Amino acid sequence: MLKSRYLKIIVFLLLSLNVLNCYANDKDNNTTSRTAEAFTVHIDATIINATGILTQKLHSTQFSPAIETFATRVNISPLIDTRKEYFTALAKQTIAHIQLKQSLLNTHRIEKLQREKAVSTRKLLTQKSQLEIDKANFKAAKHQTENIRLHTQSKWGSVLSQWFLTEEIPASKMLSTLSKPLYLIYLPISVTAPMTTVTIHPFGLREKAQSASLISSAPINDTHQQAGTPFFYLSNKGFNAYHQRVVAWLPLKEEKLSGFIIPVSAIVWHLGQTYVYIQVDDELFKRIKITQKKLVSTESYFIQEPLQEGDILVSTGAQVLLSEEFRGLIPAEDDDDDDD
Repeated sequence: MLKSRYLKIIVFLLLSLNVLNCYANDKDNNTTSRTAEAFTVHIDATIINATGILTQKLHSTQFSPAIETFATRVNISPLIDTRKEYFTALAKQTIAHIQLKQSLLNTHRIEKLQREKAVSTRKLLTQKSQLEIDKANFKAAKHQTENIRLHTQSKWGSVLSQWFLTEEIPASKMLSTLSKPLYLIYLPISVTAPMTTVTIHPFGLREKAQSASLISSAPINDTHQQAGTPFFYLSNKGFNAYHQRVVAWLPLKEEKLSGFIIPVSAIVWHLGQTYVYIQVDDELFKRIKITQKKLVSTESYFIQEPLQEGDILVSTGAQVLLSEEFRGLIPAEDDDDDDD
């Protein structure tokens, strides 16, 4: 009798334990289901149309990694003025040189005549004094042109100085600098060598960027506090309007990446993390976490994972979906009343 009672108690405990395990498993499954549902949102088609939610189908594209920085347009008017000043000084030097040569000839001629007693010693001394004056004038004129050249090189570098201060250089190089924008770009410290070609655009639109070619290194000016090494770049084409500062992209020597270009409006932020919404069917949307993104322009990002070819991305209205998703997780007041 006692043994039978123990058996009944043991069976009761086993059945109770099984019921508790089943309840716990159901609770875990419900929690997992709610977590999964928390990343999806269902919206009626009429609401989708009313809120202006727009989508786009994703297609893979190639992206060239680049460092984004700024380029400052250089005003070359001072360089043009320096060219005028330099050639004026050079003309004076040429005149002084001619006068010196003539003075030397006169001195030799008068010395010969003085030895032949044809002229007085006083006239010879006067000519020698004039020779010294002509030597001093030529030396001063030569120093003036040399000082202008050295000052120009210290401010503009050797290449641009040579283009503007040397007649032997083809005029096409100087004229190209006059007709196209010249930019100053400070390369980041991490960049060990300048790129032969970079791309620039005043509004940061990389897809519409124009190329600019390396001219030379630029002298470091203490008045500029920007870090890095400065270089001159000449744009291959001018912009329609004058822009003092433009965005520049410095290409990295890496293989092109495959991924997707998405608009900035597709990104939503939640708890410091970025997400996008993918349309699963006509009225169901799924929120996906984005861990890495590269800014392509002020209007778009490049993303590799976890997006896939053919995904339907919500390009406009992602913030509406995020609000609707979390609004659906808040219990209605009627539900609380029912519980009471």
